[in-house]
Amino acid sequence: MATLQTLVTGKGWDATQGIIEEVAKLVPELNFFDAKIIKGTTFQAVKLTSLPTTGFRSIGNGIDASDEGYALATYTCALLAGLVQRDKAAFTADVRGADGAKAAAAVATIRSAMKTLAAAIWYGDGSGASGANIFPGVANAVTSALTLKAGGSTASKQTSVYLVGNNADDQCGLYFGEDSELLGKSELEWKEGLMTGTNSKQVPSLWTSLDCWAGFGVVNSKCVARVANLSKTDSKNLTDGILADAVSMYQEANDGLAPAAIFAPFEQVRALRAARSAQVYNTPGKKGEHVAGPVEDFDGIPIIATNSISLTEAVVS
Repeated sequence: MATLQTLVTGKGWDATQGIIEEVAKLVPELNFFDAKIIKGTTFQAVKLTSLPTTGFRSIGNGIDASDEGYALATYTCALLAGLVQRDKAAFTADVRGADGAKAAAAVATIRSAMKTLAAAIWYGDGSGASGANIFPGVANAVTSALTLKAGGSTASKQTSVYLVGNNADDQCGLYFGEDSELLGKSELEWKEGLMTGTNSKQVPSLWTSLDCWAGFGVVNSKCVARVANLSKTDSKNLTDGILADAVSMYQEANDGLAPAAIFAPFEQVRALRAARSAQVYNTPGKKGEHVAGPVEDFDGIPIIATNSISLTEAVVS
């Protein structure tokens, strides 16, 4: 499997490679999810919908013929864009020098784009008509059967933990159009133009743009699960007991297959560490150990902390 970082590295696109490597450290989704380059802006995946019928038979007795069921699903990328424009004189006056200022602006733009993309993995892009999603995101793709509710009830004070598989062909993953500038720019080009100044008059400017066709597809709805209605406000926080129930729920739906990772907001990772610390503190013979170690996994499944999962989700009813 390839991540966004390995895609860029493999292509040898020097201008964006170093930036992506640096930004990916701050946006863990981009270092985790399988990513692939597609032609155009749409991707079609074949989804297995049913298995063939099998059974035992006696010698001489036949069985009915059957076949597996498939459905063709289409996933569409949305246009992720950035435009940086600044007074030309501001670059020459910058203490970092003009080239340093341009490089810093490029890093900031790509960092912003990657943070925007990471949030869209969970909640969709919202770039369609009237804010509709072109690709839905995990929160909108997960089924009620794979949603565990933790009990929070205060409006706009909820968050979630997501259990995910990771394969762009038959579970879930990222898709990028092959001509996306984020992936393929050999160099970041700055052009001269005009911009409206603070006094509503025109000033010479330098500008650069970044366009990237990006999407996230959940090919198999069983490969995503959610613990919803977690809330620090309501004292409904993540525990190992909740994780045990969530992982069991996921495995039951996937014939025993465990999720590839568990993504959680930092707030809930801290809460889980506190819960584990309390458990250690109350364990006979370990009363001197006040703080549990860093939260890294649950039963061998990586727990990945992220800022991309909102702390102001609606209550899931």
